[in-house]
Amino acid sequence: MSLHASWQWLREGTLTFFLLSTLLINPEGKAHQNFDEAKNQSTYSLIEELKKGGKIIYMRHATTKTDWADQASTELSLDDCSTQRQLSAVGRLEATQIGNSLRNHEIPIGSAISSEYCRAIDTAQLSFGEHKMNKSLNFLPCEVCTESDNATYRKRLLPLLSQSVDQGNNLVLVGHDDPFEAVTGIYPEPMGVLFIIEPKGSQNFSILGSIHPQDLIKLQSNRGTKQ
Repeated sequence: MSLHASWQWLREGTLTFFLLSTLLINPEGKAHQNFDEAKNQSTYSLIEELKKGGKIIYMRHATTKTDWADQASTELSLDDCSTQRQLSAVGRLEATQIGNSLRNHEIPIGSAISSEYCRAIDTAQLSFGEHKMNKSLNFLPCEVCTESDNATYRKRLLPLLSQSVDQGNNLVLVGHDDPFEAVTGIYPEPMGVLFIIEPKGSQNFSILGSIHPQDLIKLQSNRGTKQ
């Protein structure tokens, strides 16, 4: 697994704040993360952004039973879930609750796309129901990835993160940690985290912030209590 990039977490109650960031691509195609000091966005304000549509949600799959680099295993088969990390009972409940919370907050989801790994497929199914798969969200067969591997991740994922989305809907991508880190320099944790992205086209996008899965689930509970 590639090295974790630093990512500052500021927690206050059930709200998680994240620095607004913009992805730039240099002539060599390497991603650089620039952080603006413009503003921090809370979980609630990110939900309000999602209600407007036109965003991409990059969601790391929900919690698994164990954490190991199955992508580098010689036994791995994408057609056989028993050779892969699978969602735990906690992860299956987490994925269901995330989907319920987004629906309860009336977040418009136009479509969802997952990688071809079972844990991503199951997360997408439990959270959003009908979805498609795209191998560009898959892992490469490396545990310690090289710069060449990271360049391949960027070539695959950048078009997905920068594509235009209809203003009335949002697009969900359910994927993994290493591809996202290769593009953004940010390690997506914990499992189930949602990064809210504003696509700019031409392989550019802005990261508006990130929602911790438990914050989203708590907001669902609070909303239900008030009604």
